[in-house]
Amino acid sequence: MLVHDIYIDVEISDIFFYQLSFYDKINFTKTCKSLFSRYKDNVRMEAFNFINNDYYLFYECLKSFKYTREEQKKLMIISMDVSPIESTSGVFMDLRFIFEICYNLKNYLYKNIYKKYFSENIKIQYGNPIYEKEYILQLMIKVICKCISFNRFETIQNIEKEMILFSLKRNFNPILWKTREDKWRYLILE
Repeated sequence: MLVHDIYIDVEISDIFFYQLSFYDKINFTKTCKSLFSRYKDNVRMEAFNFINNDYYLFYECLKSFKYTREEQKKLMIISMDVSPIESTSGVFMDLRFIFEICYNLKNYLYKNIYKKYFSENIKIQYGNPIYEKEYILQLMIKVICKCISFNRFETIQNIEKEMILFSLKRNFNPILWKTREDKWRYLILE
């Protein structure tokens, strides 16, 4: 592989690439066209590793890359495995990843994918926690889609007005050692 008129073996560049952090991988792919064409898809697919694990890096992936409809569907299905987050007020669902998918893909997701994922006839069956969780999650996704406005700031302001989306609000205080992240990140304003 030629990198700025210097030959570098592909195996060496692979070893180097896989040792880098996410941001360094992005910068590495921007150094020349051959590196970009070789590693672009690897960096783009990092979103599947970050979903439900690292909010900020997942946000960066969605912001930086375009995804096909099939990839969007896969991201949506993975996002449905919502992590419970404990706070001083109780246990809540971590909706940040679902919010980012809904915001970046707008209402296409809810109209064409989320409705198909959830059974149209889900009724709360008391005593069956699986149906209760799906029903509540469906309500939350409807409210998230309803809150989406013409820009991110207005969308976050709309979310602040909805009590059901408490885990997305600025006054949500999780117990950090019970989350997957070292530092809790609220929704990013841009």
